Amino acid sequence: MIARRLPKDSQIADNFTALGKYIAAAKDEGEKLDRLWIAGCDAGEELGDLDAALAEIEAVRKQKPDTKNKTYHLLVSFRPGDQEKLSDEALKDIEAEFAGALGLSDHQRVAGTHINTDNFHMHVAYNLVNPHTLKMAYPRHDFRALARTARALEQKYGLAIDPGMTDGKERGREGLSPQAHDYERHTWQQSFQRYMLENKAEILEGIEKAKDWQALHEGLSAHGVTLRKRANGLVFVEAREGKQAMKASAFDRSCSKPALEKRLGPFEALKKEKAVGIDQTVSRSRYNARPLLRRHPATAPLWRRYLTARKPLARRPGLIGRALGNWKLFLLTEAYNDPMAMVLILAHQEMICMLFGKTNGSSLKTMPKGLAGPLTHWWMKAPADSKAVQTETPRKSSKTREPDIVDEKGNMVGFRRNEREMVVGLTAISSEGRLLIVDVPALLDRKRRRQFPMQRDKF
Repeated sequence: MIARRLPKDSQIADNFTALGKYIAAAKDEGEKLDRLWIAGCDAGEELGDLDAALAEIEAVRKQKPDTKNKTYHLLVSFRPGDQEKLSDEALKDIEAEFAGALGLSDHQRVAGTHINTDNFHMHVAYNLVNPHTLKMAYPRHDFRALARTARALEQKYGLAIDPGMTDGKERGREGLSPQAHDYERHTWQQSFQRYMLENKAEILEGIEKAKDWQALHEGLSAHGVTLRKRANGLVFVEAREGKQAMKASAFDRSCSKPALEKRLGPFEALKKEKAVGIDQTVSRSRYNARPLLRRHPATAPLWRRYLTARKPLARRPGLIGRALGNWKLFLLTEAYNDPMAMVLILAHQEMICMLFGKTNGSSLKTMPKGLAGPLTHWWMKAPADSKAVQTETPRKSSKTREPDIVDEKGNMVGFRRNEREMVVGLTAISSEGRLLIVDVPALLDRKRRRQFPMQRDKF
């Protein structure tokens, strides 16, 4: 169990009603609402009482018009297999324990559990205005309280144990924080922390060579990284959007604030006249939130298509803009236009199983929810006089294991693998007997890519 506060986007106004309706609707791709309950409101406790409860909560919040941020958004993620152990009463007790740990037991909140292809999780929206005293609550050091409570609840309900700050294991075996894990699980893109660790030797070399703070800042800018003060320490922040960060001391002890100040003197921020050129620095290793599955032969062309489409449409409201919000959502949408996107969805799901709690690819035994619609689309698109749709003639090197997945409707999907056991195609048979074969085009085959290096895709 991993519990953490979801930070509010600084560019979006605090809106409790919108958050409450988001929890109730479970609008994200591949998600559905499991349970919902309301606490601390006279309006009621169930889904049907939501509108009245939100109106009641907003009436309380209006009593603090000068306070901007009056909402605490808690996310609790569970490990695979935990869902079956948790009854309605257990989930409400878990939420109540977290509320108590945060000092919010008397506060109004909307809680809901969501089911998606990656994990079972709980959202809780707390109104930080106490409805009885009209005083604001400001949970301090909440990460420690959440971690301690999570460990206790894991023991109480026999849930899978996630290492936390209270036992000195805040970061996983890869050195990533829970926030970085969540980012990768929800976007299928490289987190900033993973980028920092993968390029640690090169980044550290530049830091160690720096003779003053400005030289250090300029060296980091080549990687798309800035160094900033935060509380009593320092953090590395990705420069493009500034939304992801990593504690400098967690990256390496030599980068802690005391260690750097001992060598370079009191901390100095990047000077404005030099900050102008930060985005003009060219570096091959610059952080760009690339796909986690970069070596898959179908990734490069789809990634280029994603980058091209994202630029003019990423800021558009509505479904189109949301679909371009990250790599995962793009693939789930693009699967209706390109069957190779379906292959990448399966390959990513296997990778996520290996990275976050499963031991091997064979553990992927359920049909990803985002795949059912595109599969039906491509089965229906098949010519009436043909039972097969193929992007290419299946390669002899592909291995087919049929069926790897059988859903409740009797649809079957078999994985087609290359010599490295990577999913590079699929064979899908619908319950009506329609066949769909999707395989990586021959041009993208690894051997052909070696023979024709000028045609190699770069991203």
